[in-house]
Order: sequence, then structure tokens, then C-alpha cells
Amino acid sequence: MSLAPLFSGSNFRTTIQQYCARQGWKIADLNDVRAILRFNMGSQRTQTCYVIKYDKTLEFSVPSMFSFASYDQVPHYISTLLLKRSSEKKIGFWCIEEIGGKQVYSCMHNAEQDLIDSNYFALVVRALINECDELETVILKMMR
Repeated sequence: MSLAPLFSGSNFRTTIQQYCARQGWKIADLNDVRAILRFNMGSQRTQTCYVIKYDKTLEFSVPSMFSFASYDQVPHYISTLLLKRSSEKKIGFWCIEEIGGKQVYSCMHNAEQDLIDSNYFALVVRALINECDELETVILKMMR
């Protein structure tokens, strides 16, 4: 007898609910392929983590507050800073993601579903929301 993978079909919902319950996290929205988690941070900002199920992969994405109307408006010095930060991280990487027709700095992580357990799930989510919040704090200080 084989067990269905934790994230297959409707198991995605159940697994996300169980993993979040273990951490005491509330789920903002959940369906069979996407979960939205929101976190109130010490910075007084809210970070949103999207967990999206693909074929055999989960994509974790935390969009930052920094968005630009076009690639031409993306500040290259910040992109360079983010490339450097990405090289120093074991979990997560920075990218530019198109969201709502804008170019947004997002901290992401992709992982094979078979490698994810409750502890790894929590580790990834925490790493991404903290990294995004830290970057926002740094850039906001630079802008003052």
C-alpha cells in the first residue's frame, strides 16, 4: 500500500493546514494549488508569502513593497545588492517578478515537494518573510 504524496491533489490543502497549525499560523487564503500566508512583522509591516503548487515543485514567493512600472525603472544598484544577498543565502533568492503589470522585487524559493516536511516548510517561510522585511527596512532607510 502506498500513501499519496503530501501535496498531491486535495492533499495540498490538508498538508498546508497541518503545517500552518503546527506553527500557529493563520491562512489568509487556500485552494488546491495556492496558499496565502500573511505575517505581521516587528517592523509594523505585513509580509505575504504565496505557496504555489506546480507539478512536483512548490514555489514560495514573498513580494516586496518595491514595484516599478517597467524594467527601465528598476534601480540597478538595488538589483546588484540583491544579487549579492542571494549569493549569501542557502534558502531563498531575489528576483524580479511581474505582478499586476509591474516589476516587483520578490524573495523566492523553489523546492521539490518530496523534500518538504513541516520543519522545512516553516524554515523556508520564515527565511523569506524575514529576508524581505529586512530588505525593505534597509532600502527605506537608504531613501530617507
